[in-house]
Amino acid sequence: MQQLESWPTDSLIEYARNPRKNDHAVDRVAAAIREFGFRVPILAKSDKTIVDGHLRLKAAKKLGLEEVPVLLCDDMTDIQVRAFRLSVNRVSEFADWDDEMLRVELDELGKDGFDLELTGFSLDEVATLLIDGSDFEPGSEDDQSQLDKLDPKMVTCPHCSQEFDSREQG
Repeated sequence: MQQLESWPTDSLIEYARNPRKNDHAVDRVAAAIREFGFRVPILAKSDKTIVDGHLRLKAAKKLGLEEVPVLLCDDMTDIQVRAFRLSVNRVSEFADWDDEMLRVELDELGKDGFDLELTGFSLDEVATLLIDGSDFEPGSEDDQSQLDKLDPKMVTCPHCSQEFDSREQG
């Protein structure tokens, strides 16, 4: 098992060809680190080059942290490191959200007074999810009668195959 080390924040070197654009997310990640602590270590080679954790390092610097947790990745070849950088950032996109379970979790956290933006969801996203999960808004009776005129409820008799408007049958 790899041992967790603590390294000076300023000693780590960002990978120059990092394809992720993340400056816009630094404040949100810094807020999460402030709330939860630095729970996901930075992965690096012993030459101090970051394998994974560029955004977490930027957030740590913003928070003024002098040291960050680091796991060494010296067991990986340079080709594996380059491929892993892409993979680790991509695999989280493979999964889908169960909107109902997500809604339950967010609703309960909100009722407990937790700052829902610390979950990584914007307040607009949370609001959309918590509005009972649908965009359905019932119309007025007048709206419904207008729809009925446009959309007759035609049914076919299973015995004689004649079509009827079911609204006209009393």
